[in-house]
Amino acid sequence: MIRELWTHRGLTLMIARRDFQLRYRQSAVGVIWAIAPTIGTLFAATLVFDRVVQVDTGSVPYSLFALSALAPWTFFANSLTAGIPSVAQAQMLITRMSFPRASLPIANVGTSLIDLAASTAVFLVFLLLTGTSLPVTAAWFPVLVGIEFALITGLVLLGSALNVFARDIKLVVPTLTQLWLLLTPVMYPLDSVPENIRPLYLLNPMTGIVESFRGTLIYGRPPDPALLAPTILEAGVLLIAGLWYFGATERRFADVI
Repeated sequence: MIRELWTHRGLTLMIARRDFQLRYRQSAVGVIWAIAPTIGTLFAATLVFDRVVQVDTGSVPYSLFALSALAPWTFFANSLTAGIPSVAQAQMLITRMSFPRASLPIANVGTSLIDLAASTAVFLVFLLLTGTSLPVTAAWFPVLVGIEFALITGLVLLGSALNVFARDIKLVVPTLTQLWLLLTPVMYPLDSVPENIRPLYLLNPMTGIVESFRGTLIYGRPPDPALLAPTILEAGVLLIAGLWYFGATERRFADVI
């Protein structure tokens, strides 16, 4: 399956480009919608967590604190929302053409990489506006993106295959991502979580992702192995599970869809 995907990588890129064009075609503001959710979430988070709750972010402005985690979170949430229903929505392609079915969900993950790039650009703009310099540890950025890409790909492959047989999956995804956001230290620091439930947070693979992005991009700290190691392990397990289950069930997609 991996060899087939590599052979047809041009097709995956073409689908990703088509999805990106369709997403913003005929919209009034075009690609601005790629950053609108991030800006909207940042505004709400600043109002609640900075003005009302007043979480402690040290010497770092809250806008940078939140954006450094919102960028990878947006990538994660958008990938799941678009990628999980992608196979079931491609009935015409699935039933009439022969191609690696995994190209569909993976292409959606690739399209969501554009959202990550847009959110990262917004973060860099805020860095300039606040007069904050980018630390040397920001060199970890591509490594962290690679780990998150593996995690997301595994989840999307698994979820998109399951969604073919149980369409309830796509209906659960929006609610699940909202709850997952609340249970991930994106808007607030991990240090503010009570110690008795902090081990549960470490089971969440996105905790290691967002904390590592935040630490390397604004605090100048390299990734904490205690936080990132569980994420790497879970990403590997989910990627293998996603590849295996998708490959084992894709021959039945045309019959079910």
